[in-house]
Amino acid sequence: MTEWLLIIDGGATKTACAVAHADSGEIQFIKTAGGSNYQAIGVDNALEILQALLSQVRDFLQQQTTQKITAATFAMAGIDSARDYEIVETIVNEAIVAHQLDINTLIIENDAEATLHGVTAGQAGALLIAGTGAIAFASDGKQKIVRSGGWGHRAGDEGSGYWLGQEVVKAIFKMEDGRGEPTLLKNAVFNYLHIQHATELATWLFRPSYTNAHLAKMGSFLAEATSKNDACAIQISTRAAHELVLLACAVLKKIGYNGDVFTLYCNGGAIKHNPFILHTFTKEMTSMYPKIRISLCQQAPIDYIIKRTQMEVTQES
Repeated sequence: MTEWLLIIDGGATKTACAVAHADSGEIQFIKTAGGSNYQAIGVDNALEILQALLSQVRDFLQQQTTQKITAATFAMAGIDSARDYEIVETIVNEAIVAHQLDINTLIIENDAEATLHGVTAGQAGALLIAGTGAIAFASDGKQKIVRSGGWGHRAGDEGSGYWLGQEVVKAIFKMEDGRGEPTLLKNAVFNYLHIQHATELATWLFRPSYTNAHLAKMGSFLAEATSKNDACAIQISTRAAHELVLLACAVLKKIGYNGDVFTLYCNGGAIKHNPFILHTFTKEMTSMYPKIRISLCQQAPIDYIIKRTQMEVTQES
């Protein structure tokens, strides 16, 4: 009889939901919704998003021969403290109860930590994620897991997509004021937003529907600008790479990295989709740590979280 894994990858930008075969990990159902980080959108909105997704999960399972969920992992952004865990746990349990899902093993943890478990397959390694936010985790392959970064856009997230977007917008305003040099980023952003003046950009920033993910999109224009040798774009990208190096070094120090062969996995659009940032980051990291291997994650985060969930099931059996 087929049993199921339920996976929720609740990021700041989007929430992915999948149901997969417990044995093979093959996805049979997948849906996405908006970001579900309660710190960014509030408890009620996060609950609403999870309930909407789990409603569709329930409908899918009702069409199957069994509704049994062997294990469910809710990998959620915004779990940064014991208090955060309690809040997210309450949200998750309320959503599960509302749809009467039959779950044997329930896992609730930070989304980056869950991805770390899956990408390293339980071995020693580190994961740097530079998406809308920036965070790093490392594991010694035993019981020790450490974290650096991920404190949110108000306090940090340097090198993240949000930070890049903010720097791009700042550069445009400085250019318009005469405080900064001309940059190709202006035309890229203005064309994307269908605007013609900096005042319209300011209005866009303060509209009611604004989200961190919208600003992070502005950072995506850096890659093309750097390829055209735009000085401003190169400066921003160089600073981003250095900030990500600081983040990676911090987590390596916490895990007690001793200079042996070690893999640092990288994920998130801010580093994967900007060749200049990736090259600069890799060059700087390997100059300090010659045996560090920089590896880009090739699968979607939800695939790694499925592997993480399968590991938990295997350990329990």
